[in-house]
Amino acid sequence: VWEPVTGKLKKDLTYQADELFMMHDEAVLALAFNRESSVLVSGSLDGKIKVWRISSGQCLRRFDHAHSQGVTCVALSRDGTQVLSGSYDGSVRVHGLKSGKMLKEFRGHTSYVQDVCYNADGSHVISCSSDATVRIWDAKTCEQLHGFRPPAAGGGDKEDPGIHSIQLHPLHPEQIFVSNQSSSLYLMNMSGQVIKAMQSGKREGGDFRAMAVSPRGEWVYALGEDSVLYCFSTAAGKLEHIMQVHEKEAIGVAHHPHRNLVATYAQEGPLFLWKA
Repeated sequence: VWEPVTGKLKKDLTYQADELFMMHDEAVLALAFNRESSVLVSGSLDGKIKVWRISSGQCLRRFDHAHSQGVTCVALSRDGTQVLSGSYDGSVRVHGLKSGKMLKEFRGHTSYVQDVCYNADGSHVISCSSDATVRIWDAKTCEQLHGFRPPAAGGGDKEDPGIHSIQLHPLHPEQIFVSNQSSSLYLMNMSGQVIKAMQSGKREGGDFRAMAVSPRGEWVYALGEDSVLYCFSTAAGKLEHIMQVHEKEAIGVAHHPHRNLVATYAQEGPLFLWKA
């Protein structure tokens, strides 16, 4: 856990000062905080999920068989009692923090699940996958209610690009930002209709790998495979700014929940903080 202003390790967390970190046996692929930032959920390559109390570093709950393959994404329910997860095994699952058991499973994706979230009132689960679909599920019955694909960029015989990121619009939760492995990202409604399409204009070598949305939804940031950060105005649907953030192999981006700070990180190791 890092201090966002100084970029230094938070040593006021005594377990970190003593170099007793929150650990998995294999690579951690997914992280998510609860609403109060007091609890962290982590998912790893061996299919395990752990739930941690940030103040003490204590593992509150572990799911050793959460998935049969790597856990790619995690999210907490609004009330903090359930963990939603997606995996390389193609499934979306809900796990109970109290029971320590899997409560629900949503099946239908035909490839890796890349991102998951609940809708605003928790009645629906939304997932996206390398199979190029976004799917909306009934959180109680596990029934698939809708499935849609963003528009094909190039047309022709080319396969539709896999979708890596979805995020609800913070002020209009019936709308969802969708980013796939192309140089376009979309603001869509829950029926799959495109409200805004945003493009970098780069024809080759700039496909997006990750996406983050500002706290009020005015800006959306897409990280390209060219390690360039593309900043779009949601209102105008236009590219407003570009910035080279890493030399190579940039893989992720996140926005601070209430400050104008954006974090980017790369395969080679460094994590950088940028003023948004």
